[in-house]
Amino acid sequence: MLPGDTGAAHDVRQANLSGARVAVALRDGGRATVAQLAERTGLSRPTVEASLPALRERGIVGMVDEQTLGGRGAGRPARIFEFIADAGFLIGVDVGIHTVRVVVADLAGRIVAWYEREVGRDFVGMGRLEVVTQSVHDCLAEAGIDLARLSRLSGMAVAVSGMVGSDGRLIVSRNFPDWEGVDIAGRLHDEFGCPVAVENDMRLAALAEHRMGAARLVDDVAYFFAGHRVSMGLIIDGKLRRGRHNAAGEIGEIVFSMQVDESGQLRWTSAETAEEVFRIAAEGDAAAIAEIELFVAGLATGMATVTMAVDPDVVVVGGGLSRAGEELLRPLRAAVMREIRVPVRPSIIQSELGAESVVLGALAHASGQAMERLYLVPDMPEPDIDIASARALAENRTTEGTR
Repeated sequence: MLPGDTGAAHDVRQANLSGARVAVALRDGGRATVAQLAERTGLSRPTVEASLPALRERGIVGMVDEQTLGGRGAGRPARIFEFIADAGFLIGVDVGIHTVRVVVADLAGRIVAWYEREVGRDFVGMGRLEVVTQSVHDCLAEAGIDLARLSRLSGMAVAVSGMVGSDGRLIVSRNFPDWEGVDIAGRLHDEFGCPVAVENDMRLAALAEHRMGAARLVDDVAYFFAGHRVSMGLIIDGKLRRGRHNAAGEIGEIVFSMQVDESGQLRWTSAETAEEVFRIAAEGDAAAIAEIELFVAGLATGMATVTMAVDPDVVVVGGGLSRAGEELLRPLRAAVMREIRVPVRPSIIQSELGAESVVLGALAHASGQAMERLYLVPDMPEPDIDIASARALAENRTTEGTR
């Protein structure tokens, strides 16, 4: 018992913890009898029995019609219980400059819908918020979720570009200056009736790579986004690192001050886009090769500085330029090693999640935020997000969009 804990409060806490363990055992292990749940959780049968009514009342555990022999007493059928994954849904939203992505998953991590919508820079202020709101509604409709039962939404996380304060409001954003100081989370909460978190997009991309991508086996991750801009997200001890002023990772314009335009976007001179620069460099264009060498040198300086300051288990490179694969990573590793003057060899690898990392990170963040509300105790394990179904739905959406 904790100091100052009353007996009644302690009993409630223990009951909630037992119930959470039973629910998670059903979520991750599938249907089970009381005896099987006792074996999975290490709880006594009476404790499991006592936990089930509250879980059923809250709607996250149900009893299956099927019964099996082998319960207490010869021939007596044993009751079978299951986790009700669609008792709630989690939503991840990626608000990009050109695209809004929305993904919906049930409480067991199964992706039930994926939605993408192209947008233009003329969508600003309330117009952009209306696009985001409608995109979420459309995604929920595709999943067949009854919008009249909004209590089934367990949480939402929204990824945005810029510095996000502890209150979830944008402090400063080159891409969305019209959203600075606006209570986006509050407006979406009023619309959908569920808790909403707003977070920096690169931090959520780092979270996705840590939870389900290239860095899922380690605790300390530096994620570098290299695309239209350069930014970074940090995972330290398995948790998002925001910093005292919520500025951790905002290094792009410091490292690339001579290579970004007034909007914070990378500026290329040998071709219009980075992809084109890499293409013509591969064909031997001298100006493109020189520009890529300059870019790699700048990225290596920032990467080496962060590596020596944080000493992460792994450095993940994502964003559009990561699609160049070893054409980018090989010279980048060499340049980083030239910057580091001690015998440290950081592991620099390519993102596994690509363009989907941000929206999947938002979904993971929504899941993490919802766990304590769902199970009534902290630090319960989150469900594994079904990446295979996410990719299949994303590919199907892309195919439909090109028809």
